[in-house]
Amino acid sequence: MKNLAKVMFGVAAAAAVTASAGQYPFPQNMKYPHGTIIEYADTDMIKEHYKLWKQAWYQASNGWVLAPEGTCSTVSEAIAYGMLISVYMDDQDVFKKLYNTWTSNSAGANGGMNWRINNGNCPQQSAGTGTASDADFDAALALVMASKQWNDASYLTAGKSLISWIASNDIASNKIKPGNQWNDAFNPSYSTTANFQLFQDVAGGSWSSVISQTYTELSACQDATTGLVPDWCDWSGHKPTKTSAAVSNDIGFYDDAARTPWRMAWAYYWYGDTKAQAFNKKVVDWLIPTTRTASGVNSGYAYTGGKYIADESAIRNFVSSSFSGGLGLAASSFADNANAVAYLSTVYKVLKEKKSCTTAQGCGEGSVEGEKYYPATLNMLYLLLLTGNMPNLYNTTGFTKFTPDPSKAPSISTGSGEQQKFGDTTVAVSGLWNWGAYHDKLGIGTQMIPDSGTSPLYKMEDGSIIARASMEIGPEPEWTQEKADAGLLKYPSAGIAVSFKADDCKKTKTCGVDFSALGIKYVRVSAKASGPIRFAVLNDATVQAGGEPGTYVDPSDDFKEVTYDFTPEDYGFKGFTEGNNFGGLMDWVDLNTAPEGNQIVKVVTGFKWEVKDAKGGIGEISIKSVELLDASKQPIDPVKVTGIEIKPVSLYKVSMLPSFSVRANGMKLEINGAKAGNVFAVYNMQGKAIAGGMLFSSNLTVNVPATGSYIVRVGSEMNRVNVK
Repeated sequence: MKNLAKVMFGVAAAAAVTASAGQYPFPQNMKYPHGTIIEYADTDMIKEHYKLWKQAWYQASNGWVLAPEGTCSTVSEAIAYGMLISVYMDDQDVFKKLYNTWTSNSAGANGGMNWRINNGNCPQQSAGTGTASDADFDAALALVMASKQWNDASYLTAGKSLISWIASNDIASNKIKPGNQWNDAFNPSYSTTANFQLFQDVAGGSWSSVISQTYTELSACQDATTGLVPDWCDWSGHKPTKTSAAVSNDIGFYDDAARTPWRMAWAYYWYGDTKAQAFNKKVVDWLIPTTRTASGVNSGYAYTGGKYIADESAIRNFVSSSFSGGLGLAASSFADNANAVAYLSTVYKVLKEKKSCTTAQGCGEGSVEGEKYYPATLNMLYLLLLTGNMPNLYNTTGFTKFTPDPSKAPSISTGSGEQQKFGDTTVAVSGLWNWGAYHDKLGIGTQMIPDSGTSPLYKMEDGSIIARASMEIGPEPEWTQEKADAGLLKYPSAGIAVSFKADDCKKTKTCGVDFSALGIKYVRVSAKASGPIRFAVLNDATVQAGGEPGTYVDPSDDFKEVTYDFTPEDYGFKGFTEGNNFGGLMDWVDLNTAPEGNQIVKVVTGFKWEVKDAKGGIGEISIKSVELLDASKQPIDPVKVTGIEIKPVSLYKVSMLPSFSVRANGMKLEINGAKAGNVFAVYNMQGKAIAGGMLFSSNLTVNVPATGSYIVRVGSEMNRVNVK
């Protein structure tokens, strides 16, 4: 390093010998000019995450963030990340030591840091010369922010010098080089367009042209179906490739690429960058319906056969902050999209639950004890940005202070429009009765309305009957063989279910209904849902609790009819698909013990709708109808599966003076004065029972599908009514 550089960097290092409170102490709690943040964040939780992160990965003795080998090396990326985190956490002592490491290992006068250094005890990793451009970009931004945080002009001077060096060494023809010494491919996650806009504002130059060219490269590399980009993209054909700098041995959307939507979210948050928003729009359109919640994000997507598919290898089979947060932050760019806003709350949930390992030495890949350097560090950066604690300190115009409000957090609701909550064993939905609500009693945050053990049936203001519940489950435990062997793994659950036969059917061992014998080929459900709601098939063949075949219900603001194909397949049904899993089974189900679809279809005992989210979450379901259909998709009498006996009637022979009355009100039949506890049925003039069950009260409203004449039977009495 030249003496001039030593003098320049020494000024900045010496200026902060004594740490003092910053002008923007944590938490900053600022809404950005654009996008959606989490306005109910627990900032004490973020402090705890930072404490753990420092304990495991920050080494005060030499000013290192240990990465990635744990105890013997650090990389420029880690130092730059640490500088960013310490600025916003208002930890000047940490910032000063990290910055000293940066300047002591500079790749050039006023320049970027050599990408890897070690302490001499790291034979498996030699020191690396030359810079990693993304680290340079982040360090320059951190210096500018530090100048405002601690009111120190020398940091701004150093930041401008580094920006100038970057422009001459990390950029070529407005394109982002991987580093100052190589340029073999484009790394989409180096597209730090928020940084570049700041550089333009701070130092001038041609950064606007760099931003424009960056979006050209990003657009060419972005997959049209998923919105994903690869870790590395070749310059010529803009196809996924592998380089000597690749972290992963695989080609696809892996640890590098996972940061790209976060970078775009940052650019939109600060500057309202519409090209960044457009990038994230492609991601969100695929991400939300595919993964349901941030817990459903896979830790890697392989590029194979010209498309991205979930990498379900063993080393990718866990929830990671790197991916759940990196991808999930794409949803922050769409404040007017209710599904995106709801999804963002699940991103916060994952980041809140995931924590760093307590020590670097005891942290294995996918460790249940906590996350390694890379995801733990990104966890901090993602949390800060998501919660309004990474504002542009250089120019706070448009950034507004707020106070976190816990009441704004998603919560279970009582619903709207209910007129009366029914009890157990009642007339129910589409003639199906014996509905119930259930949830665990583990004391880990699970709750629901209605409460476990009660009926989820409600009479709406229009007289119709629905089954509904609003549910929240706590986080699932991290699996270990030791915990499994000791029986310590208790999983949260909450949902509503309908059983086809009475509760005492176990005594007769005739609970299961043979769908194949009854000719049931499809099930049509009219429902509206929010959150990760899974529709599953209860049966007498599945032995693993919670391992029944099922599929997720698409979120909708109004009732939506969906027909599920119950044609048996390997381990479930043709209409039940969840990613690449067999037959809609949960991914942890042992295929050696799972029954096949042709076994399950013969012993179906009912259906359930439950909230499923690995890190805890909220869901709501309202069910208007559940119809069992034959091969022609015509309804099958529900009486055939409920076990309630409704004897045939003579269509034209009605009681002379029935004790109950029936009148038509639009497309509804209003039954009044009937005796509670009786079995009832409604028939059309072709003799088809369109509704049936048990009467809970003396009055009931039944929806009918068409105009015409209907016969209503209550007990042994019958009445007739015309619907015009």
